[in-house]
Amino acid sequence: MHSVSTLLNTDLDRSYGAHYERLYANFPQKSRQIGTPQFSMIKVRQGTHATTDPSVPQMVLRSLTRSKMRHNTVDCGEGAKALSTVPGSFYVAPAHAVADWESDGDHDISLLAVPATFTKKLLPNEARDSDKSPLDPILNTQLVDPTLDHLIEQIWQTSLKDQKGAALQIDGMLLTLMGRLVSHGEARARDRIAVAPTKPLEPQRLKRVIDYIDAHLGDTISMPDLARVACLSQHHFARVFRAATSMSPHGYVTHRRIEHARSILLSTDTPLVQVALMCGFGTQAHFSTVFKKLVGLPPKKYRAEQRAAVCYVGER
Repeated sequence: MHSVSTLLNTDLDRSYGAHYERLYANFPQKSRQIGTPQFSMIKVRQGTHATTDPSVPQMVLRSLTRSKMRHNTVDCGEGAKALSTVPGSFYVAPAHAVADWESDGDHDISLLAVPATFTKKLLPNEARDSDKSPLDPILNTQLVDPTLDHLIEQIWQTSLKDQKGAALQIDGMLLTLMGRLVSHGEARARDRIAVAPTKPLEPQRLKRVIDYIDAHLGDTISMPDLARVACLSQHHFARVFRAATSMSPHGYVTHRRIEHARSILLSTDTPLVQVALMCGFGTQAHFSTVFKKLVGLPPKKYRAEQRAAVCYVGER
């Protein structure tokens, strides 16, 4: 086992932040060095564009935080991949990979650069000399994980505070984030062994299904409904949908409902019972239980903390 200070005492290529500031010079952006190891983190607001990201020595976690995109693709040398345009989705770009991006529509992203020296120190002693990493199965893939989404935003908000303990809080969140990524990698590895590869749902059908979900978040959404929108049998639809999103249809619907609820909580004073109904939950109690499980905080406390963080930044 390694202490937090040992894990976070890494030699980084600190040019990452400046590199992306130049690369995205035409887009509004904010950048920070976060935590004890001074990871580079950047928030960028983009419109329709085609951009080539040159090779960098860090693994880059790309979080989609706001989206009005119609399509979004990336090619890291394995052919163009259609990615979800739904906020809360992540793409894990491998180190030393040239990435060709094409996006149609306004969107916001958060970029977190994670150096190989840091991920290496997270591995057990016997795994450090191996060419393989538990993160390999999620490289050049997309993840949908509300906990990661919440962590990324909390890391950024904490970095804006002048409190002496802020850097240590961020260190802890970085380790939690990396642990969650490793868990995703291990789960993907098990799935690959246990299940024959399934071709993902085609981008056009996936978009139809996602559009349907977003238009009916306050209604009952059944598996037959989604399969019918995709023009597939229920069994086949469930398999190809999971292959495309890494989530079951039910899990994805729940994720979108919670994302919608987060937006309502932050932008309105709508009572929690109404928020629950607007997001497809039968009762406030069920809504609160699911929200806390996925976000880590009850809805009322989440609203209060997020608004307090916004006020704190506005006063600076």
